[in-house]
Amino acid sequence: MQVRSAETTDMAEIGELSRGLAAHVCDPDPGKGVALLSACGFGPDRWFECLVAIGGKGIVGFATYSRIFEAHTREKRLWVGDLYVRQEARRGGVGRALIAALRERAEALGCAGITLELARGNDVARSFYATLGAMPSDQLDVVRIPTVR
Repeated sequence: MQVRSAETTDMAEIGELSRGLAAHVCDPDPGKGVALLSACGFGPDRWFECLVAIGGKGIVGFATYSRIFEAHTREKRLWVGDLYVRQEARRGGVGRALIAALRERAEALGCAGITLELARGNDVARSFYATLGAMPSDQLDVVRIPTVR
């Protein structure tokens, strides 16, 4: 297995994997279109970076991430938007390889750490991240402010 930065030609497979993630966490199906993924991942106004894990049958997992900076702590971090591994590739080290690559990227950027959100009830992911030393923060609550439309 190899982990590398995603390329524009990977977006169709990443799009399909993201549909699997949406189903896993009971979110609405984002559909088959990948134009927005491609624009946000590779366009002039880039919103995320992406790593892919390549196995015997193509892309077996992916992780999207963005940079975060907090002025009050003067700390840089990576924020993981999504991490997903195909069902048939789980327990084969794919998730660990993606996290290792994210750690390398964070270290190269001088980040203090990696932050992510977990869907409530996603106990499989919670257990996986716990084996890597991740722990819930007792200092932070996730809140969302809707945009005005």
